Amino acid sequence: MRGTFLHNWLGDKILDKSLWIPTRASVARAWLVGWPITVIPFLPGQSIFACIAALCVRGNLLLAIGLQFLSTPLTAPVHLPACYLVGEVVRGASPKAVWREVRSKPAHLLTGSAVTSLYLGAAVIGIVVGAAGYAILQGTWKDKPRARRRSDTAPGFLVGEGEADSRPPVDGSVPPVPVKPPLGQHDHPVP
Repeated sequence: MRGTFLHNWLGDKILDKSLWIPTRASVARAWLVGWPITVIPFLPGQSIFACIAALCVRGNLLLAIGLQFLSTPLTAPVHLPACYLVGEVVRGASPKAVWREVRSKPAHLLTGSAVTSLYLGAAVIGIVVGAAGYAILQGTWKDKPRARRRSDTAPGFLVGEGEADSRPPVDGSVPPVPVKPPLGQHDHPVP
């Protein structure tokens, strides 16, 4: 990607591995900023906003964009009533009364009078679920230890756990000579 329009425009940020390779920290950050954008109803260009937010916090771009596909017309029958219900409850309405209203007049959610509650509920759900997902991902995801590459060891083999590295030290010092264990009673060389 070096030398492309994106690299010239965004610099080395676009080449940061955390944007492309899922790690605990990058996935948690992508969830933290991507989920609230997903929950906002009727937001045009959600994927663009999610990309910008992920770039700002060095979150995983693929997850941030992928989350935006959870907000579709297929999920609207669950998404919009949940946002409206939470928004109305935050504004002081009775949850039972709001639930009855949503069940009896679902088209009311698409009117101008429901907009305030819809967006307020979306903000509350977005922040709460985003923060909870961030905490869960940070607490449960265990990154794999990095495997040593062939270029990190002597040519032709990998040094495993408990094996000695036969390369000379980088600082030029002499490596210690391994000490042979003393011969036991029955380990004498055969003449």
